[in-house]
Amino acid sequence: MKINFLIFIAVTLFLSSCNIQENIDDITTFNISNSAEFTVPSSSGVNLPIDLGTPDVSTSSQQSFENNNTRADLVENVNLSELTLTITSPNDRTFSFLKSLEIYISNESEGSTLIAEIQDVPENAGSELELETTGANLDEYIKEDSYDLQYEIVTRETMNSDTDIRSDMVFEVRAKVL
Repeated sequence: MKINFLIFIAVTLFLSSCNIQENIDDITTFNISNSAEFTVPSSSGVNLPIDLGTPDVSTSSQQSFENNNTRADLVENVNLSELTLTITSPNDRTFSFLKSLEIYISNESEGSTLIAEIQDVPENAGSELELETTGANLDEYIKEDSYDLQYEIVTRETMNSDTDIRSDMVFEVRAKVL
C-alpha cells in the first residue's frame, strides 16, 4: 500500500514538474515581427539568378526584449518561424512570374545565412506566397540593431513593369527571464 502511494506521489510530482517547465517555456518565448520591401526590376532575365538586396532592416529587438523582461545576453535561440511575401504593386501581379526564390540574412559580424526559400513556385500562385523557413539559428542577427536581406530570385517569364514586394517575417525568440 505504501509503495503504491509513493509511486503515485512520484508520478504526480514528475507530471507537475513537466507542466511547470512548459509554463516556463511559454513565458520565455515571444515573437518579433519585421517587414522589408524590395523591387524585382522589369528587365530581369528569364531562368537567370538575380541578386536583390534591401537597405538595413531595423530589428527593434531591444524594445521587444525589454517588453518581455529579458535582454540580448539572455537570448538562447532565435528562429524564423514565418516568412510571407506580398506583392504590393502592380495590383494585378501574381507570383506566377517566379520560378524560385532564396532569402539570406546578413550583417557585418556574422556573414550571410539562408533563412527561407521556395523552389518551383506554382504557376497558379496568387499575390501572397509563404516560404519554407530553414530553422537556422539567428541569435546574432536579431540581437543587433539591424541586418540586411539578400534575395536571390529566378524568374520564369519576363515582366513589362517593376514588381514591388513586401516580406513579412516572424522570428520566434527563446530567452531567459530577468
